[in-house]
Amino acid sequence: MEILLIVGSEMGNAEMVADLVKDELESGGHDVEMLTGGDLDDMRPADRSVILVISSTTGLGDVPQNILPLYDALREARPALSHLRYGLIGMGDRNYKDSYLGGPKKWDALLTELGAARVGDPLLLDANEHPMPDQDALAWLPGWLEQL
Repeated sequence: MEILLIVGSEMGNAEMVADLVKDELESGGHDVEMLTGGDLDDMRPADRSVILVISSTTGLGDVPQNILPLYDALREARPALSHLRYGLIGMGDRNYKDSYLGGPKKWDALLTELGAARVGDPLLLDANEHPMPDQDALAWLPGWLEQL
């Protein structure tokens, strides 16, 4: 199965998780592309069927800067994504209660609004409770794949 990873990372933790998830998916025979920037031409939403968003939060609950241009392009172009299924791994720090998981929640809302279907429950990780997000993501991944 072809899977696109969309990775939003400010401090590198989400990218570290994505690297391990990518390796795990590829070892399971999946064709994986990782997008850490770019725009709609790079994403090619019409050519995709499965996306996994792995994102942290920045600022006051914002999408990380590296992936913000893609997020904004999707929001502005509003392509129909009813053919897409997606999963979400969100990372944040509950100490920032007003903006906790704001970036991942924005991705979830936008993809749903554009017609994509979320598969399974998102994996939402608080840095205080989940100091090893890579291990949590690898433990969550098989259940998500089974639901695809």
